[in-house]
Amino acid sequence: MSTYEAIMGMALQGAAVELKSMASADGAVLRALLSHPEVQPHIQLRQGSSSQQGVLDKLVNRMLHGYDLCALHAGIYLKGQPDLIGSVSLQNWNRHEGKAVLGYMLNPAWWGRGFATEALGLLLAYGFRELELLKVEGRCRGDNLRSEQVMLKNGLTLERTLPMADGSGDVMKVFTMLHK
Repeated sequence: MSTYEAIMGMALQGAAVELKSMASADGAVLRALLSHPEVQPHIQLRQGSSSQQGVLDKLVNRMLHGYDLCALHAGIYLKGQPDLIGSVSLQNWNRHEGKAVLGYMLNPAWWGRGFATEALGLLLAYGFRELELLKVEGRCRGDNLRSEQVMLKNGLTLERTLPMADGSGDVMKVFTMLHK
């Protein structure tokens, strides 16, 4: 199954949220979310030689249009509502080894209501069932207790803690889940 087919076939409904492919019209909301001062410290953007705006534009295009063959991105929407409130993804997706790295972000206005937990649970079930994943990994900074709780509530376990490469003295917590 190609990444494009996996995205186009995805429309998952939970009790409060639904996951589906994002439309071009969601681009401005997605860009604002990636730039939000409460979200930005928790995401890692590979800047390289591009400007931050250039990096954001490329990332938004990949997320909206499925240009990344090794990632699957879905929008998080409140059930029955048209407005994007976040995204969830399987990144560094290795089909041969059945592995992927989780990514998710939610508009801070919706934090603390269980929406990220439900969205991640839907994506995990889809990944293990439909994409035949064998192992997923999730990461968060040591001080990101909300993200840590989202992963723990979905059955991931803390595997290891690594020092952050940025010299901040913080750590990166790595959580994993194996197919049952």
